[in-house]
Amino acid sequence: MANNKELLKAIENYEKPKISVVMQVFLGDYPGARSNPIEKFKRAVKSFQEQTYKNSELIIVADGCLKTQQIYQRTFQNEENIKFIYIDKKSSLNMYEDHVIDGQTYKYYRGTARKIGVAAATGDLITYMDGDDYLLPQHLLTIMLTYNQQPKCDWWINRSWYDHATANWDDNDIMYSTINADTVEFDEFKNQKWTQVKLKENQVILSPWLFIHRATCNTKWRDTIGVSEDVDFNKRLRAEYPNGFPFERPTYVRCHYTNKWDV
Repeated sequence: MANNKELLKAIENYEKPKISVVMQVFLGDYPGARSNPIEKFKRAVKSFQEQTYKNSELIIVADGCLKTQQIYQRTFQNEENIKFIYIDKKSSLNMYEDHVIDGQTYKYYRGTARKIGVAAATGDLITYMDGDDYLLPQHLLTIMLTYNQQPKCDWWINRSWYDHATANWDDNDIMYSTINADTVEFDEFKNQKWTQVKLKENQVILSPWLFIHRATCNTKWRDTIGVSEDVDFNKRLRAEYPNGFPFERPTYVRCHYTNKWDV
């Protein structure tokens, strides 16, 4: 990538939309949870603060988590572009909690936190990140550049990201094999290697951290049963707003995958 001076000149006439990043956070324990959640949460916020593209805001939504509130108040509350929302969930089930309907057990998924985060967003574009992952410094810049490439779209979805090299994804119907693929290292992660995940043609993964949409899209997040809130929201929005653009520019580092890696 060009140096900052060259880049600023190149994008002088680009439209520079404000980007809102919604981060749902729960730092407690749950089945399959990551280790060291507090340290990972701070690292995730730091990766937002170090973004090259600055016309942005981070909206942290503490999903019934007082730990998140305490850390925000001690560390981030004076940051102008970092907002905080606490929501109570005493009246609903927890994420991944079993819910029984007609004798059948289904998993419960909470979309409420992201719904509230989106409602509080002031950006032109909205995207998401998990509280234990990491944004490379050019992440939001890449979104801005992609937007300018396809400015008439309602949504954009990234088809590539970084997984830990131990993932060893074999060749399947969705992703190309990462076995024996080239690896890279990032300064934030000492002695760790990462592999770019590449999806096969016309394939997408319906994770919110790969998804960007206009703030004017009226599709709302909702709690779901049996089907994850991520898949439900993504499918409904793309059905209601079919004008979108898939792209491949990996800038998101997935730091935790249950039973595979936890960095």
